Amino acid sequence: QKNVCLTSWRIKVMDGNTAICVEGKRKDMKDLFWHSNAIMERVAHNQVKTSSGSIYLLQGNIDSASMRKEG
Repeated sequence: QKNVCLTSWRIKVMDGNTAICVEGKRKDMKDLFWHSNAIMERVAHNQVKTSSGSIYLLQGNIDSASMRKEG
């Protein structure tokens, strides 16, 4: 099981409003833009677990400006 570290992250509603995911820039891949599978649980204040079992470490503050733009 791997941990993925995201910066400049935000919460996004998945297609069909069935779940949410996080998306942001991956630190281990030269800031490649990345999004997770469906979020299943919040492990810690800055960590979430996805349906595939991956742990996402959310670094820094949420990118609220881009979330506001999308509504």
